[in-house]
Amino acid sequence: MKHNEKLVQYSNPGEKKQLSTAVLTSGLPYQRPVKQTVVNRLIKCWNNKYLTPIVVSCRDGKYYLLDGQHRVSAMRRMNGGKDVIVPCLVYTGLTYAQEAEMYVRLDKSKGHLKLPHEIKASLESGADAVVLDIDKRISEGGFTWALDRPTGAAYEIQPARAIKSAYKLLGGPAFSRMLELLAGAWHGSPSSLKSCMIAGMALFLKTYETEIDDYTFVARLSQVDPFDIAQLAKVDFTTDRRNLRYARVLRKKYNAYPGGKKLRYRFKD
Repeated sequence: MKHNEKLVQYSNPGEKKQLSTAVLTSGLPYQRPVKQTVVNRLIKCWNNKYLTPIVVSCRDGKYYLLDGQHRVSAMRRMNGGKDVIVPCLVYTGLTYAQEAEMYVRLDKSKGHLKLPHEIKASLESGADAVVLDIDKRISEGGFTWALDRPTGAAYEIQPARAIKSAYKLLGGPAFSRMLELLAGAWHGSPSSLKSCMIAGMALFLKTYETEIDDYTFVARLSQVDPFDIAQLAKVDFTTDRRNLRYARVLRKKYNAYPGGKKLRYRFKD
């Protein structure tokens, strides 16, 4: 390196501060819930040498805890439930949406963030156009995407990965059509909205998109209990692909009634 060559310097724009946990606000909608099992594990293996700064956003005069909920909970408990002073890295000038996006990036980089929580945070940040479109189409179809605390109610979709995969396979319009078929045939029954059923429906619709008559599908499949579809799929031992097992059953039930055009077998085994 030449003596007159200027070194590039990198630095974190966050400001280091010592703050009381009493002033930290957490539990925002984009955050995953604190798990006591994680807190217990932290306490059991606690060592101050490995304590990294709590990431905080200062917005509208309040300090919002972005990263470190479990550490804060552990330190409070070790102090008899009382507040403590903790090292923080404080960012200013962030909007709520930017906080949500930062939360996703930080938690995802550690491998802590499960897909439902990642999607929920992405919806809060508004940064992922695909996730926003999926959520919009789910809502327009009369469903609720229960990413956090599912209740098991009708029209409540719990799967995250299967939904994203279905959208990727089908595209927006066909994804909406799939939801309409599910709603028409089974009226939001929880057993019709399991991940395997959604994956099977997506493959079935992708394969026969131009051949299926929607009215016929609803009329015929509404006579079949989703539980029975699941049972038939489970005993298909000719493939390990669960989506193919379900798609095969859907085709069989669609073809089961006399009259009308039959769907030829077109799945790629």
